[in-house]
Amino acid sequence: MMKNKALMICAMSVMLLTGCTESHILSSGGPAEPVFETQQGIVLDWAQIGNDMDDEFVDNEEYPMALSVNYNVDQEKKSINLTLIVKEGTTPEEAVVFANAAVRHLNDEAAMQDFSFEKSSGTSYGGFFKTYDMHLIVMPDYTMNEEKYWLVDMDIPKGSDEKIVPKEGAVIMETTAEDEETETDTESSESDQ
Repeated sequence: MMKNKALMICAMSVMLLTGCTESHILSSGGPAEPVFETQQGIVLDWAQIGNDMDDEFVDNEEYPMALSVNYNVDQEKKSINLTLIVKEGTTPEEAVVFANAAVRHLNDEAAMQDFSFEKSSGTSYGGFFKTYDMHLIVMPDYTMNEEKYWLVDMDIPKGSDEKIVPKEGAVIMETTAEDEETETDTESSESDQ
C-alpha cells in the first residue's frame, strides 16, 4: 500500500512537472538580436551619461585635477553647458587637456546610445557636437562667482570643432596648505605600502 502511494505521488509529480515545463518564451524563433541601424527619436539617458563621465574622470590617476563634470542640456535650442570643476592649483594647460578629453568622452557616450552620432577623433569632437552648440567652462572648486579664476570659458558653435584654449588672463589659484597636507599624506601612505 505504501509502495503504491509513493508510486502515485511520483507519477503525479512527473505529470505536473511535464505540464509546467512547456515554454513559449523561445518560440519567437531565436535569440534577440541587437539593432545597429540608426533609429529616429532616440532620447539620450543623461543620467547614465553623467554617471559614465564621473566614472571616467573623477578619482582617475590620469586626471588628478578633476573633481566633477556638470552639464545642462537644452534640447529645443540644441545647446549644452558643460562645466568641469578642478582642484585649486590646476594650470590652464591641464584644464585644456581635461576639457578635450571630457568633451570627446561625452560625445562618445552619446554615440553609444544613438548610433546616428559619429564617434570623436583627434580632429573632431564628434557627431553630437555637430548638432549641439557648447558653452564650456573649466573652473576651480568654489569659484562659480569669481570668473577671474576660470581656466577655460568659451563658446564652441556646433560643427566648428574650434580648438579649446585657456581663458586669457586667468589667475591660477594656489593650492591651500590643507590640499598640500592631503597630497603629502596620500604620497606617504602609498610609499609605506
